[in-house]
Amino acid sequence: MASTDPSGIDKALTDTLRSLAAYQSTREAADAPPPEGYGEAADGLVRVRTAPPGRMTALEVDPRLLRLDLATLTDHIMVAVNDAMEDLQRATATTAGPVDLGDLGRQLSAIQQDAARQFTTFLDGLADAQDRLSRRGG
Repeated sequence: MASTDPSGIDKALTDTLRSLAAYQSTREAADAPPPEGYGEAADGLVRVRTAPPGRMTALEVDPRLLRLDLATLTDHIMVAVNDAMEDLQRATATTAGPVDLGDLGRQLSAIQQDAARQFTTFLDGLADAQDRLSRRGG
């Protein structure tokens, strides 16, 4: 049974899993707060905060805006919410956000095991073919 990995995929997956585990433990050790988005409208009189996976966590409307008609007030709120959601998307893109690293690690581990089995089967098949050819030729 062959145990070599001429393609290097097994080593690459092993290195990836090792890096993922190191990143995950660093992130957990840092106990970093979850990313947050912030948006505002009407010169700061409407303020919104958002958090993953896309929820509004705070809405502040200055009472002076309550004099506006409903359509204008809701337009200001929509602008602030959309700004906060865009800010949250930027924050999660830079911090790897809500990705379940444990699940990703399990998936990579399964890929590594499947690849190792497939390469072993392939290399065993090549070795068998080579043996048959050498018996026929010799």
